[in-house]
Amino acid sequence: MKADYFAKRSDVISIAVVGSHLLAVLSPIYLVAALGPAWHTPILLLIFGLSMNGVLNLMHECAHILVFKRRDWPDVLGRWIVGPLVFADFDGYRERHWAHHKFIGEDGDTKDTYLIDIRRLGVVKALVRCASMAEAIGKFFRQGPRGRASTQSRTWLLRVALLQLLFASSLLLTALLAGRQQALTRAAFDAAVAYAVFLYGLMSVTVFMASLRAVAEHHQYDTISVHQGHAALRNFACNPVSRYLMGAYGFGEHFTHHRVPGIPYYHLPAATPDMAQQEPALTPTKDYFDVLIEIIASPAGTASRQQTS
Repeated sequence: MKADYFAKRSDVISIAVVGSHLLAVLSPIYLVAALGPAWHTPILLLIFGLSMNGVLNLMHECAHILVFKRRDWPDVLGRWIVGPLVFADFDGYRERHWAHHKFIGEDGDTKDTYLIDIRRLGVVKALVRCASMAEAIGKFFRQGPRGRASTQSRTWLLRVALLQLLFASSLLLTALLAGRQQALTRAAFDAAVAYAVFLYGLMSVTVFMASLRAVAEHHQYDTISVHQGHAALRNFACNPVSRYLMGAYGFGEHFTHHRVPGIPYYHLPAATPDMAQQEPALTPTKDYFDVLIEIIASPAGTASRQQTS
């Protein structure tokens, strides 16, 4: 394993990448605030909801302390921006995620979203559960260390409230400055609609995308992928669209990440073929959506659905 794979790039570059990514993801919401509700609102909601999955991937990279050279900066980004933006207890997420790495596919694995059965009509059931926001609400109340209601300090809720207040205020300011010389009440209405689009897009489309991503990465349905307990491990041959929607921040090389969690996401594409010389199963052969289509089309199974993460 080359030492270069563990080297972190300049923090200036990382700040530019993360900042531009967050701006791109949130821009549909600001457009709703600036333009007001109209025919384009559902389209912007869909674009935002699909794109926001990449921000969840960013929180994962923060949890691994890999976003910046300075070790305290990923914690600041995760605790004060990314976690609060998605209504998450960042420290609780980090603890649960490390347990997922340690016990993947075994007792103690805190992630079981990949056990959702999306075969045939199962994908419709999963979509309805996400569209009704039931899945998101359930996840919000299961943010403890082992997927249970947290008994730890609730200061993370204060960070969520602060960030959401600032975000909502920025939407109001955007509506006021949109150049349409509208009254404050109209600007407040437009900002409220934009914030509602943010909430529903996050709690429905983004949660559905995150669920599909987890299923693609770890669901057992074939004999080609490496199996560990009740989980599978696989990498993906991402195209630009699937990289942005599903595989951002190294998730396309998810198997490689599980093998060596300390490699920053921007080195994983180079590290994967290098490691595949010793472990050929690391070689990506299918895209995220290819795997999902195969899973959905496969005969209905008996995949369990436990609620612990």
